[in-house]
Amino acid sequence: MFDPKLGVSLQTVSATLTDELYATLDGSGIATVEIAAAYFGCACDEAQKAPLLEALRRNNIRVASVHALFGGAYDFSCMDDGMHQQAVATALSAVDLVVELDASLIILHASAEPLEPRERGTRLEQARRGLLKIGDRCRRAKKQVAVEVLPRTCLGNTVDELLDLLEPLDPNVFGVCLDMNHLMDRHQTLPAEIRRLGDRLIATHLSDYDGIDEKHWLPGEGVVDWQGVMAALAEVNYSGPFNYEAKLPGETPVERVVALRGNFAWLAAFAR
Repeated sequence: MFDPKLGVSLQTVSATLTDELYATLDGSGIATVEIAAAYFGCACDEAQKAPLLEALRRNNIRVASVHALFGGAYDFSCMDDGMHQQAVATALSAVDLVVELDASLIILHASAEPLEPRERGTRLEQARRGLLKIGDRCRRAKKQVAVEVLPRTCLGNTVDELLDLLEPLDPNVFGVCLDMNHLMDRHQTLPAEIRRLGDRLIATHLSDYDGIDEKHWLPGEGVVDWQGVMAALAEVNYSGPFNYEAKLPGETPVERVVALRGNFAWLAAFAR
């Protein structure tokens, strides 16, 4: 039974790990979080893992997913073999973080952008090569990989292309993260795409947009048919993280969580 619990990409509440963030988690009502690998880019950030985990434990908040670094140097569809290998190594370090934080899955982008049309086929093969290596590590660790539907010229900018990319890969390991504001001018198809993905849909990034390009507005501020989206999620019995990745209004983590909770109350009402 589809029973959404409040989840959020923690970086949208606070771009850095601070005592203010940890205090905000107390009584927040957040059930799951997505942790960005970018949080731990230096020694001082690494030192924050213990207080972060304590704050999550204290509030019974589960780390559902880790978002790997993406773009530029982290693009494992790159046709330069050395850069490809380095990007895969970075993704594998994010899998280690998934294991360390006892998360269920890693969120990956199949490419950066812009991509030249003549390179697309080769890039898809390179991305699949990288995913095979990352998936092998995840399989051994009993974790899953959610490859994100991306916008514009990125690989996986349609559900068709993303499913084609994943088709030869183990469906027990690989699934899809559907970002609700990445379908560009195809937002009307979201409910149908959710039904089509079915149990391949293992993660969500919830936000809204203008139907032209990604905006990461809160649900209800753009063109997405949220009643239709929620009905489709219920129809496929979606059980993955109900994760917001939106620009939260407010100057402080407390104000952002208040906005988040209010929006979730509105959105979850469609599930009743």
